[in-house]
Amino acid sequence: MSFAKLLAATTAALALAGVAHAQGAPPSLDLTLRPHASAGALDAVDVTLKLQAPNARPGENFLRLPMVFASVETARYEAADIQVTDTKGAVPLVQKDDPADPSNFMYFRRWQVARETVGDVTVRYKAPARAFRPRLGSGPPFDLRPEAGGVNGAGVTFLALPDTQKPFSLHLAWDLAGMPAGSRAAQSLGEGELRMTGPVELLANTYYMAGPMSSYPAESGGPFAIYWLGAPPFDVQAVASWTEKARTAIATFFGEPDKPYRVFFRKNPYPGTGGAGLLNSFMSGFSDDPPPTVEGMRHHLAHEIVHNWPGSLSGPNGIISWYGEGLAEFYSATIPWRAGLIDTDDFLAQVNERAQSYYGNPVNTAPASEIAAKFWSDTRVRKLPYDRGAFYMAMVDAQVRAKSGGKRSLDDLVKAMIARRDAGQSYDTDAWLSLVVAELGPQAKTEHEEMMAGKLLVPPSEAYGPCFKREDATYRVFELGFDAASLTASPRIVRGLVAGSNAAKAGLKEGDEVTEQVVLDAVQGKPDDTITLKVRRDGKDLQITYLPRGEALPGYRWSRVAEVPGSKCAI
Repeated sequence: MSFAKLLAATTAALALAGVAHAQGAPPSLDLTLRPHASAGALDAVDVTLKLQAPNARPGENFLRLPMVFASVETARYEAADIQVTDTKGAVPLVQKDDPADPSNFMYFRRWQVARETVGDVTVRYKAPARAFRPRLGSGPPFDLRPEAGGVNGAGVTFLALPDTQKPFSLHLAWDLAGMPAGSRAAQSLGEGELRMTGPVELLANTYYMAGPMSSYPAESGGPFAIYWLGAPPFDVQAVASWTEKARTAIATFFGEPDKPYRVFFRKNPYPGTGGAGLLNSFMSGFSDDPPPTVEGMRHHLAHEIVHNWPGSLSGPNGIISWYGEGLAEFYSATIPWRAGLIDTDDFLAQVNERAQSYYGNPVNTAPASEIAAKFWSDTRVRKLPYDRGAFYMAMVDAQVRAKSGGKRSLDDLVKAMIARRDAGQSYDTDAWLSLVVAELGPQAKTEHEEMMAGKLLVPPSEAYGPCFKREDATYRVFELGFDAASLTASPRIVRGLVAGSNAAKAGLKEGDEVTEQVVLDAVQGKPDDTITLKVRRDGKDLQITYLPRGEALPGYRWSRVAEVPGSKCAI
């Protein structure tokens, strides 16, 4: 999964860090993480925060932690779980929750002090590391979790931090005394101890891993590294070496060849993949059932690396997803193709997999305004901004190249947008439209409005260059066969079974309980992939396998133009 909203927050945090450094040294915040074991099993991380004279007062927010982030439940500490002391002794906390977010994207639990603090303050709490935490939807699996003798998770799920945007002199330290011999610790911004200046979002939007972990390269001191615990069921070296080259190509394209990037592999306790983009990094989840392929991991990681530059526009979640996800889909195939890291057949396969996912999506004309409400509960809705955005970018690219006689392209508009953001100017839909209208004329705004309203997009035949042509195709729609929200409920009870669907024909029944998490995003673009549901009915466990496809719909695909040599393909 792509995580543009979080990347936007981390980009802003890095910008604030630069401002803070320019203004002089702010107060210190020391964070110590100590993985904790009981009876030989790692079960928690002891967290200690030392704050330099925060002068916290009653009625003002002091600490905060999301209650849910991107449909993932966090540690959800109670006030009694957090011990606060200052020079006068214990400081009681008053707990308050924000109104719940009905889309399950994010809302906070906040804590205030019951009396004014005096001098430096120490905050202590124990973050539980659990083998599995039930999820509210299909969010990224980045909760704090033990794995292969170590522990890993995103800070946003377990770090209760000061409730302020003010910068700190940040210091992160690890205490690995309770870990196996030879253990290491790493996070999104490096390995081991860390010092930097900036807001606490730099700690919250960071991924953490500690234990007897491996890395690529084995001595990770450069701008790129991959970390993992245990033994992943795929060729890690093949994935890592390709990803390092892709990172270099993507970073060079965006003008920052030395920008650091780290990947953390993590095993999911259920079938399927998943992940989350964090600060200069990506957490990539995998499972043994089925194990990921090297090719699948390559595209997945390239998509996430691209996110580090265009990020996300300012605006409501869902409404603006077409931009960040569309660019990540477009460039994760285009840049490796230009760099010779994938061949023309691989590039074409990615285009047509997207066509299958988009034209075979029964909700492909849903307006952007409806995406946020169902983003985490319906894979058809969740995939729509990726596919729609990628085809929109291909259309804009083709139009700009045609109008300029090949002298300009989408590349120029995207880099101009990033330059705007870096200069502190607006980075939103209006900014994009001002650039594209200046390039293509007023009809560009109309075309964008039509896309947002749900008009089906049809890129021109030459959208991907002279080596390909568009042709008519027929796609059987992706049809789960029952209400997709059943898979994100607790418990997962099958509701809304469609009579005559493949699910019903395979034996699924209304009221069956699905006992294991099901990840559907990748299946949508692969017309021959079946899904297997593990269900419980009348006390008996069953497995039901079927092809999640329904009626046929017209659409498009691209084919190779044989007479054009491969040397002229990459645009």
